[in-house]
Amino acid sequence: MKKSLAAIASVIAVTCASAAFAATPAPSADPAVVAATRQMMESMKLRDVMLASLKQADQQMPAQIAASLNAIVDSDSTASADKKAEAHKKLQEALPKLTSQTHALFTDPTLVDDMLAEMVPLYAETYTLDEIRQLSAFYASPLGQKMLANMPTLMSRSMEISNRVMMPRIQKMMAQTAQSIVGK
Repeated sequence: MKKSLAAIASVIAVTCASAAFAATPAPSADPAVVAATRQMMESMKLRDVMLASLKQADQQMPAQIAASLNAIVDSDSTASADKKAEAHKKLQEALPKLTSQTHALFTDPTLVDDMLAEMVPLYAETYTLDEIRQLSAFYASPLGQKMLANMPTLMSRSMEISNRVMMPRIQKMMAQTAQSIVGK
């Protein structure tokens, strides 16, 4: 059960840290497009947006992990009340370390740099130099600046919506997995 809980916790962390998804670098991106993309990302304040998103995820993750792991324990229909109580106690003991590990992940100073470095080729292979320049002009405009100013809130609320929709499905999947593991 410990191995399955660790695996499930890893799945939760990966699922909820959607900001961490990165593209495979383009083998031969046009250097001018790459430079324009970096400039666009700076005008978008993408680093700040990503840092705000990671901070929000860092704050929400402990409660999400605890709720998910406790739901797995509670859904084990074969476990006695004593066994469930023991499992809850072990989870409570493990949560500080798991919380510390996820905090270290989300606050790693190289994380945003690594993600941005991986994202530059994605933009460079998706948009032309002219399109990148148009995007940069948009983000420099009043509407673009309003969008950037609202982006952390929009992303945070979008994450809350995503979690509200996804978590019951993930919990159901984890409970079924835990049941199949424990039931054997």
